[in-house]
Amino acid sequence: MTSTGPSGVRRDPRASKRATLLELFFDVFYVAMFVQLSMQFARDTSWDGLGQSLVLLLAAWWTWSVTALVTEYYDPRLRVIQAVITSTVFGVILMASAVPGAYGERGLLFGGAYVGLHLVRGFMLIVVLRRRSAHARAQRFLFWFCVSGSLWLVGGFIDPAWRAPLWAGALVIDYVVAALRYPTPWRGRVPLDQYDQLSVHFGERYQQIAILVLGELALTATLQFGSAGYTLARAAAFLTAIVTALLFWQIFVLQTGKFIDWSAHHRPRRAALRAPYVYAVLVTGVIATSAGVELVIHEPFGTTPASWLILIVGGPILFVLGRMGSEYVLLRQLSRSRLGWLALLVVLTPALSALAPIFVSIVTMGVLVGITLTDMWRNRRDAAR
Repeated sequence: MTSTGPSGVRRDPRASKRATLLELFFDVFYVAMFVQLSMQFARDTSWDGLGQSLVLLLAAWWTWSVTALVTEYYDPRLRVIQAVITSTVFGVILMASAVPGAYGERGLLFGGAYVGLHLVRGFMLIVVLRRRSAHARAQRFLFWFCVSGSLWLVGGFIDPAWRAPLWAGALVIDYVVAALRYPTPWRGRVPLDQYDQLSVHFGERYQQIAILVLGELALTATLQFGSAGYTLARAAAFLTAIVTALLFWQIFVLQTGKFIDWSAHHRPRRAALRAPYVYAVLVTGVIATSAGVELVIHEPFGTTPASWLILIVGGPILFVLGRMGSEYVLLRQLSRSRLGWLALLVVLTPALSALAPIFVSIVTMGVLVGITLTDMWRNRRDAAR
């Protein structure tokens, strides 16, 4: 076992920048989580249902982003860090299994698993850390997870009607205090210079989870098409979903290598503080799109309710906005062409409600084609300069 002394817990800058097999194994479990969440969005498309599903998604995402930060700051080859990841895997699987009944009889299971994995991680890090700065950082994290965790646990016990507001409040605490660098009584905030210690590994971890969530979109489309009765309309919906996944991929990979380099060597502080939020938008967009695919494949014709438009049209919009957020945070770039295409889609949305779901998805895919072609043209133009 590698030393757990002051110099042994921190990730070695000379170590491999690639994710360990255990980190990749942890990510694989998120495929199950993403599938459960997309099914939950499609299962209840009422406005309350969409809001409740969003709370579950943001909780699952926060668990992943915090774990990714832990394996960035601390050496993932250490047994204690491996134990942290393993315990988190167990908690994630419990959360995923509880998603369908999170607002019913499995509320305490979901909330308890979320709280438990964060508390276990916090206590394990406090026990093993020796450096004063690292120890104080772990204490700040643990303090705030105890605060938000109380709301998660209370929500798991009380009437389900009050569960979503309590859990949403807990998430507000988690997301806001992280943005404020965990201001803690008698401890203050996490010093800014601690966010400057990123490696290429950090960018690769976010790239890997984005690839997995895009794979979930293709997986959901395939499973839903395979289980539904075959019709030409469903085949068209399936092909539209696969093309949409490929277009998402094309939009995502643009300048990916540059993103990874800048997050590690040019603007690590911005990457560490902003990446969880911009990728939350991106991941939410893919999961919403995946839920929309399930709805369209099973009911390609008929009316398109407003809540369906949120998934079929809003999902791709969120995905593109999330990717644009990465460009702005790291490269200070804001694509006017992408904004123009998104504005066009927003303007068309009221009229799309008069179309059948299959045609709504085709129009949305057409806008993504426009974004991709415009990106290609802009890249050729920039390369020619």
